Amino acid sequence: MRTEIRRSTWVKPLLSVFGGTAERSYVDIEGDEIHIRFGWLFDERIPLSRVTSVERARWPLLGGLGWRTNFVDTVAVVGSYDDVVKIRLSPSLPLRVLLRVPAETVYVSVQDPDAFVAEVRRKIASRAS
Repeated sequence: MRTEIRRSTWVKPLLSVFGGTAERSYVDIEGDEIHIRFGWLFDERIPLSRVTSVERARWPLLGGLGWRTNFVDTVAVVGSYDDVVKIRLSPSLPLRVLLRVPAETVYVSVQDPDAFVAEVRRKIASRAS
């Protein structure tokens, strides 16, 4: 299942400067991993075996848009304040946002959050069977 990263109209020109175009901004569930690409600055694969939960979430206005991290345990690739999902990982996984961050939580804005959450949950459940 592949879905575009949701990008608000007003921020698209700025994201495009860093490669955050429709062609380079997507989340793809491929086999046993989640592939997240957001322009030239973020291209990571997360093994589904590390995903402990996935759910819809709110992204704070003060969190900003684009490539975000707290440099401790959270990474976000959000092009919109709407339709954000939170992916929890265990153990943490080093993801690159300028520097490698041992991510326990990943936020991403997607075009179809309900379908994405359902598909990841289905994959997690089938792994447990």
